[in-house]
Amino acid sequence: MEMEKPISLSGFEFRRESIKNMMSSNTQRIPFQVVRGCVVASIQIDLDPEVLRQFRNDLLECVQKTQANGVILDVSGLEILDLEDFKELRSTMEMAEVMGARTILSGLKPGVVSALIDLGVEPEGVSAVLNLDDAFRLLNGARDKSFNAAEILDEEHEISSDPGPE
Repeated sequence: MEMEKPISLSGFEFRRESIKNMMSSNTQRIPFQVVRGCVVASIQIDLDPEVLRQFRNDLLECVQKTQANGVILDVSGLEILDLEDFKELRSTMEMAEVMGARTILSGLKPGVVSALIDLGVEPEGVSAVLNLDDAFRLLNGARDKSFNAAEILDEEHEISSDPGPE
């Protein structure tokens, strides 16, 4: 039996059956890119179990292939995030951490946070920041030392507690 030759598309090699699987799948994919040794996923589509399953597989494969030391999930495009979807994202984050990548959730909107807490989500163990810049600062601090997230961000922003003139 002859081995199937890979097909090269834009520098990536795929086997015919992989291409068929990709083309036959109607599942939307969450895009991501590797920046400064970190996988950044920008989640801006409606989530469902199939999208989340595909995302988990794609993300973990990317972390393994690129040996990324961090993962940032940018959820600033999400208007709603239900409890089940959050649990699945959290599980994916834990899997990436087991593979050695520090994970950070970026861009949660106040209404989403409020709803998740009202639904009983325990925020312990989830690293979250307001935006991508803060996520990269946090990851850079993690490489340099063990850290307290608030200390790193305070150093960058030099938050003042000066009440002003009396």
